[in-house]
Amino acid sequence: MLTIYVRPPGGGALVPDPGAAPDAPATVWVDLLKPSEAEETAVERALGIDVPTPQERAAEEDSARFYEERGALALTATLLGRREDGPFVSDAVMFVLVKGKLVTARQIRPRAFEIGQGRASARIGAAENGAAVLMALLTGCVERLADLIAETRAEARKLSMEVLAEASPRLRDTLRRLGHMGALSALCEESLASLHRLTTYAAQVCDKHGLAHAELIALNRDVEELERSANSLEGQLTHLQNATLGLVGAGQNDTLKALALATIFFVPPTLIASIFGMNFKAMTWFDTSWGPWVGFALMIAAPAALFALARWRRWF
Repeated sequence: MLTIYVRPPGGGALVPDPGAAPDAPATVWVDLLKPSEAEETAVERALGIDVPTPQERAAEEDSARFYEERGALALTATLLGRREDGPFVSDAVMFVLVKGKLVTARQIRPRAFEIGQGRASARIGAAENGAAVLMALLTGCVERLADLIAETRAEARKLSMEVLAEASPRLRDTLRRLGHMGALSALCEESLASLHRLTTYAAQVCDKHGLAHAELIALNRDVEELERSANSLEGQLTHLQNATLGLVGAGQNDTLKALALATIFFVPPTLIASIFGMNFKAMTWFDTSWGPWVGFALMIAAPAALFALARWRRWF
């Protein structure tokens, strides 16, 4: 889908214009979301740029993610897509600054890209050129990651209170929630690392492409702080997971103790009963009148002796 945002003739916020051309003077932002081959070709011809394929955008080396080509600045970052009642997804999103316009190519829907929603909307709408739109998008992405980290940290704090306070927490559900939180934390950390590389490179070439150096440096510092926060969150989640697994192990030990008690009480009587059930003629005292009472006494004495031994050795 190709969406072109233009500045209205009388001023005001950016608006999508289905009839605008990518190279029109009023065009500020050209957004390619899962574009068709025809849409991608039209943008490339109009602006004289090459839009890499999703596979090419996924490359990790700096030379493929950050470069200048024919007067255009190409930057690629790994961002989180909007969640629709399911797990978050991440993918490479490309930003190209060319002729004062911004071209974005993506397969996912980051919340910061949605004009009319979220805190980044006002900054995008007020952007005068492609460089300002780029800074608004990057700032919105960083803010979204900060929100996710804060929400995950609050959820982890609440979950830790539940695990440590409840007598019988549902540990399986807890481990599942911890798995989701750990996966989200890893995605946030990956995205922050990508944004850190992007802002570091952009700060070196910002003067040639109309980017504000001070804003890039400030954004870079924010990303570094969030990276440290994400690392701290990962340690917190690991500690909570270890505590949950410890409680799982303690619960399993209690189960084994219960099984051991059942063994003490039922296995010796079963053995004695099986011995009394042997119909050998040489075992004559089984035929006496007092034989059954001896068997009953042994069935009671044997488990009692084993139980006393277990208590004396502090097995439970």
